[in-house]
Amino acid sequence: MQTEKNMLNTETFGQGPNLCLLHGWAAQNAHWREWAEHYLAPHFTVTLIELPGFGKSEPLTLSSAPKALEAAWIEAIQAVLPEKTHLLGWSLGGLLAQKMALQHPQQIDKLICLASTPRFTQNDQWQHGISPKLMADFMSAITQETLKTLNTFWKLQLQGSENARQHIKQLFTLLKTCKLPTLTGLKQGLILLKEMDLRKDLSNISQPTLWLLGENDPLIPANFIQEMVLKNSTIPPEQSNTRVVILPKAGHMPFRSHPEATANPIIEFLQS
Repeated sequence: MQTEKNMLNTETFGQGPNLCLLHGWAAQNAHWREWAEHYLAPHFTVTLIELPGFGKSEPLTLSSAPKALEAAWIEAIQAVLPEKTHLLGWSLGGLLAQKMALQHPQQIDKLICLASTPRFTQNDQWQHGISPKLMADFMSAITQETLKTLNTFWKLQLQGSENARQHIKQLFTLLKTCKLPTLTGLKQGLILLKEMDLRKDLSNISQPTLWLLGENDPLIPANFIQEMVLKNSTIPPEQSNTRVVILPKAGHMPFRSHPEATANPIIEFLQS
């Protein structure tokens, strides 16, 4: 079990039903705190959770074996969740949120996957993600030129979104006030992005699920994910508890480029 020393950092505000947020790789609570306070806190008791090695959360010291990492990260997240909560995961956080919903179905009420996918990395049967070579190059670059690589990734997340240049400038102003992620957290997160594969488990997610995707996301093929998740639903479309919303002109960080358009489907889905 997690000790007090390595409990993940959390921030809670707002009122109403519980809603927990898991951020993406190389991010932290500051990336979406203002958005969550403005749009979500009037309706929900919001808890922002910083993943191991990001923000104020200490990295987990363990081997780099993918299954061990996955189990340890899920345990760390589960330890700070309320007994009953909605769960929203963005990017890597969405992958972890899917796993949480599968392993702790009694604890997770509704699931939201924001700019996420059941598998991030390509293989022979899956060409709808990041190539293994690019992932390997990224792993090498993050070790040798950490800040330069992070700057490239942060810009990438807003590419394809409306008024991208303006939003990139605002994001980098925010990042000047943020603590850099630890190299351990970055490496462990990349291993999870490379290895986690939940495609065969989609039909086993019992919670009502909202997939919220950016139309121009350079990392997530929105139209294909929409087709795949609906195909994997075991319930006829007219009765399905799985919804997919594609946000026009949005990239990988829609809560920054399209804050209201991102919040509205979330609020409607959780209150329905």
